[in-house]
Formats: sequence, structure tokens, C-alpha cells
Amino acid sequence: MSKISNCLRMLILLKSRGKMKIKELAEILEVSERTIREYKNELEKARIYLLSEPGKNGGYYLDKNSFIFNLDLEEAEISSFLMAKEFLEKEDNFMFLKEYERGLDKIKAALERRYDDSESQHIIKVSRPNIDLENEKKKYLDISSSIISRNKLKINYFSINSGLAERIIRPYTLFMYKGFWYCIGYCELRREIRDFKLSRIKSYELLNDTFDKPIDFKLSDYLGHNSIFKDKLYSIKLKIKFPMSIIVSERIWSENQKIIFNQEDNSILFEATMSGLPEIKSWILSMGSCVEILEPKELKEEIKEEVKNLKDLYKI
Repeated sequence: MSKISNCLRMLILLKSRGKMKIKELAEILEVSERTIREYKNELEKARIYLLSEPGKNGGYYLDKNSFIFNLDLEEAEISSFLMAKEFLEKEDNFMFLKEYERGLDKIKAALERRYDDSESQHIIKVSRPNIDLENEKKKYLDISSSIISRNKLKINYFSINSGLAERIIRPYTLFMYKGFWYCIGYCELRREIRDFKLSRIKSYELLNDTFDKPIDFKLSDYLGHNSIFKDKLYSIKLKIKFPMSIIVSERIWSENQKIIFNQEDNSILFEATMSGLPEIKSWILSMGSCVEILEPKELKEEIKEEVKNLKDLYKI
């Protein structure tokens, strides 16, 4: 990045974050501490003066009356930006977090009041995808480029069903699901539209061969409403006991769900039409003995078989 760009970034950082040590600025801008001092001298030549304070809590800072335009943002708008940063940090592996933070610094730099991100730490995430974010970002950008240029991709892809195999794909679009990015496109090996989880693409090569994307392709036609992909629909009816009944009732699992409370024992009758058998089974099994499947019989038999396998595994 050029000297001018870094000088401007340093001003934005100081305006948005307040007093900062030379070492901290150097780490963020990825330069030496000596270079930070050179930036300070360059800014002073332009009559932009940085104030400094020695000591343990010292550092560079800007006068409160220094430049930077006013965005006229409302308090709720500012809070939404700060909470979005927290969400992106903790809820999902957002590969463009650094770029978002730079943009947020520019917004905060234009505000009269200084906002400290540590003031609000509300989101707790139990788990997150175990992936290399920088590697995932490169895959995302390269595949996005191939989608725009309509170039085919040769990939080495690991499938749970068939293992590692080389494939030629025609990428149509990218989407995120539960913290992971997926590419949907035509697989020349299987001769049909397939989904490819980016974290399972072990290597890839952009080919010179181009393709035509079907005019009538829509992501919504391929994805389901309650699971990642459209699948057989199941009309399920569950009796869920307390306390799991309260937990289940606090979320929307399907847009068509219907919940009837039993005031006597705080249980619920849950009804919905859902797709994605593996996810439905996983969800029901997670509730343990708090759930009883009333319908359909097919789902009940699936769970019985799973419980039998567990009993055999643990020799119960």
C-alpha cells in the first residue's frame, strides 16, 4: 500500500480509536515503527499535526477538533454497525472481516463520539467452522472470478460418498450455509447440477474453456426452505416434553410450523412440513427422550433404527 494510503489509514485509525501506540499502528498497517514516525513527519508537512503523550498509557492521538467529515448517522445506525462486526466475528467465519473492520474504522472516524467495540460483547458462539479463512477467501475470490468470466474449473473434491476425485465443473453461484461457503454448478462427471463445499475442494485450476450458464437457473429452485437442498417433504408431528418444549418453541424451524401448548405439563405438539431427512433425524435425536414422534411412521422407523445402532455400539 502507498505512503499516502497508509497516512490516511493512520489518521482514520487515530480518529476512530483514539490514542494508539506506535507499535499498535505499525502492526495494523504492517510497517515498521520507524515508518510510522516517518508518516507523522509527512503529515506535519501537510500541516496535519499528531499529538503525542509519553509513558505507559501514551501514544499518538488527534486533537478533537481535527478534520474528518460528518456522516450524520443516528445512534441506532451506529450500534447496528458495531453489532454486525461482533456477529461476523463470532457467529460465522466471515472471510472479509479485515476489510469490514477497515470500512468500519472509516465510519467511526467520521463520528464526534468515540465508540469502543469492547462496550458491547453480546454474542456467544459455541462452535465455528474449522477452516483456514485466508485459504477459503482465496477460493471464494477465484471461484467468483470464474463465475463472472464463465470459465470452467478443474477441482479435486472430497465427497463423503465417493471420496477424493477430479471433476470439471461449471460454477453458477456461491452461497453460505451454517458458516460454510458452497458453490453450485454443473458437474461434467455426474452430468447434473451439484453442490460443492468450498472447504472440501482440495485443489483447483481455472481452465480456458468457457461455458454458458442456463438462462432459467435460479438458486431458489435448487435450495429447500428448511434444509440446504430440496428433498422429499415430510409432514411431521411431534410431542415434545418440558423443558425442550420451551427451547423448541422459541425458534422458527419451518415457516409452516404449528405449535400447540399443553398448559398442564408444559409440553407442546409440534407440526410442520419439512425436508432434509438427515437434518430432521439429527434434530430429533438431539432432543433425546423429550420427544416422541407421532407422524410419519417412516421417520419413526428411521429413529428406531438409529437407536438400535447406538445400543449395539455401546452394547446396551
